[in-house]
Amino acid sequence: MLKKMKMLEMDDKVDDKIKKIILAEYYARLKGNSKTPEMHMYNFPELKEMDNEIIFKNAKYLIDTNLVRGGIDEEKDHSFPWIIRLTPAGIKLVEEE
Repeated sequence: MLKKMKMLEMDDKVDDKIKKIILAEYYARLKGNSKTPEMHMYNFPELKEMDNEIIFKNAKYLIDTNLVRGGIDEEKDHSFPWIIRLTPAGIKLVEEE
């Protein structure tokens, strides 16, 4: 039981890290400070080694909670999240941290 709880805590930390990376990059894009303004989130250097399913889950969370403006395109058996910008709520969250 304790082992399972530690795994869940680790998952939460990974999820938080991914969300922060995505939010920080789109904030940098908003401010014109991004080093990778055209790069898709799956290719962000900080996320390169992450599992795409985990990135997808976190991008979907950011979209669903209205922290970013974007959507999910579905093609046959594949789904692709896309983000175009932070929402005012996303901007506020980044600036508060």
